[in-house]
Amino acid sequence: MALFRSERGIGRGEIAESQLEVPIFVVGLVICSVLLFVQHLYFGNLSMTLAFSISLMVFGTTVIRVDYGVYILLIAMLLSPEIEAGNAYSGERTLSFRYDDILIIVIFMGVMVKLAFEGRLSLWQPSPINTGIILYYSICIASTLLAWERNLGAWDRRTAFFIMLKMLEFYCVFFLCGHAVRNLRDVRYQVILFFIVSVIVAGYAASTVGVTPRVSAPFEKGGTEPNTLGGYLVLVMCISFALMTQAPFMWQKILFTATIGIAFYPFLFTLSRASYLAFLVGIVTISFISRRFVFILLVGVVLACSTLIMPDKVIERVSYTFQHETGQQVKVAGREVPLKVDKSTHERFLVWRKVGFLLFSIGGLYTWLGGGVSWESVLDSQYARVILETGLLGLAAFLFMQYRILRTSREAYRWTNDWFSRGIAMGVFGATLALVVHSIGTISFLIVRIMEPYWFLVAICVAVRNDAIARHWARLRAAAHASKATPSSGREETTVVTASSPS
Repeated sequence: MALFRSERGIGRGEIAESQLEVPIFVVGLVICSVLLFVQHLYFGNLSMTLAFSISLMVFGTTVIRVDYGVYILLIAMLLSPEIEAGNAYSGERTLSFRYDDILIIVIFMGVMVKLAFEGRLSLWQPSPINTGIILYYSICIASTLLAWERNLGAWDRRTAFFIMLKMLEFYCVFFLCGHAVRNLRDVRYQVILFFIVSVIVAGYAASTVGVTPRVSAPFEKGGTEPNTLGGYLVLVMCISFALMTQAPFMWQKILFTATIGIAFYPFLFTLSRASYLAFLVGIVTISFISRRFVFILLVGVVLACSTLIMPDKVIERVSYTFQHETGQQVKVAGREVPLKVDKSTHERFLVWRKVGFLLFSIGGLYTWLGGGVSWESVLDSQYARVILETGLLGLAAFLFMQYRILRTSREAYRWTNDWFSRGIAMGVFGATLALVVHSIGTISFLIVRIMEPYWFLVAICVAVRNDAIARHWARLRAAAHASKATPSSGREETTVVTASSPS
C-alpha cells in the first residue's frame, strides 16, 4: 500500500508501485515544516502560521485523496472568513479575500502534484462546457489587454487583475471537482456535504432575522449582502426541489422538503426582489420538466394569497418597487411608459442607457470587445456588465457558455437512470435559468459565494453525464460481446455504433 499510484483514478485506490514516491512525499513534508518554522520565527504572527499550517495539511490531504480536498473546499465556500487587506494593491476598491481563495490555489497545486505522479496530463474532464469557458475567458483576457494598451480613464488594471483572478477561481472549482468526482457514489457524498453546509448557512441566517434589517451569510465584512445569500439559497432550493420530485421514497421527499423549508424562511427575509423572481423561475422550470404541474398551480395560489400569508416586510419590499406618485419615470427606447419605480429599480434601467451610449454613441470604438474587465464597474446587471467589459463578442461567448451548461444538464437528466442523478441534473438546469433571471438585476456570475457552489454543482452534473455515457458504452460492448459468443443462426449479425452518446 502506498500513496500515489491509482487503479481507479485520481484520489482512489492508492497502491504505489514505485519505491521512490513515498520518500519524495516525506522529504516534501519535512521541507514544508522547516519553512513553516522559519516563517513563524521571522514574522512572529500566530494567525499567519496557523493559516499556513492548515494550508499545508490541506495540500497533503489533496495529494493523497483529491476528493477529501474538495470536501474541505465545500465547507470553506460559505463558512470561511473574509479578510480585508486595504486598497493599496487592488485599485480604488478595498481588497478583501476569503480563506477559501487560498484553499482553491492550494488544492489546485495538490491536484497538479497528484497528476504528475500518476503521469496524467489532462487538466480537466471532457465536457461540452470546457469550450464555452475557454472561449469566454479568452475574450476577457483579450479585451483587458486592449484596455491596458488604450489606458482608459475608467479602467484600473489592478482591479481588473483581481476580477480576472476571481473568475479563474470559479473555473478552477469546476475543474477540481471534475477530477474528484468519478462515480455516482462520489456524487452522493459530495452533494450530501453540500446540503449539510447549506443547512448551517440557512440556520445562521435564520438566527439573524429580526436582529439585522436584511439577513446575510456568515463572515461578511462591511455589512450584509442579502442578494448574495438570496442567490445561494435559490441554488439550494432548486436542487432540493428537483431531488424531491425524483425521490422514490416518502421519507426522502420529506427530507428534501424540510431542506427547502429551512432555506426558505431566511430567504424571505433577504428582501431581495431579484432572488424572489429567480426562485419562482427555478421552481416553475423544474415543475414543468418533471411534469409536476400541481406545483405550478400551488405557486399561483401562493402568489394570489401572498398579501395574506407573507410577512409584512416582504409585502412592503415588493410593493416598494412600484411608486405611482413619487417614483422615477421609466423610459424605454427614449419614450416614457406609464410606470414609475423606486430609485434602485430605476438604476437598473439606466445602466442600459449607459451601455448604448458607451458602445454605440462614440463611434462604436468598444462595440466588439468592450472596454476591458472592470471598465465602469457596473453592479446592477450581469449582462450590461458583460457587454461593457467585453463587447458583443464577449456577450456571445457568455451566452454560448450558458447554453452549453443548459445543454449538458439536459443531456445528463435524459441519459441517466439514477433518480438522484436525474434530480441533480434537473436542479442544475432550473438553477441556471434562475441565475439568468437573478443576474438581470445584479452581477450574479461574479459573486464568489454564488459562483463557487454553482460551479461545483455544474461539475457534479458533468460527472453524471459522463457516467451515463460510460454506462451506455459498457452496455454496447457487453451486447457486442454476447452477440459474438452466441452461435449465428445462419445469418451474419453486425453491430454498428455511430453515436458518441446515448440516444
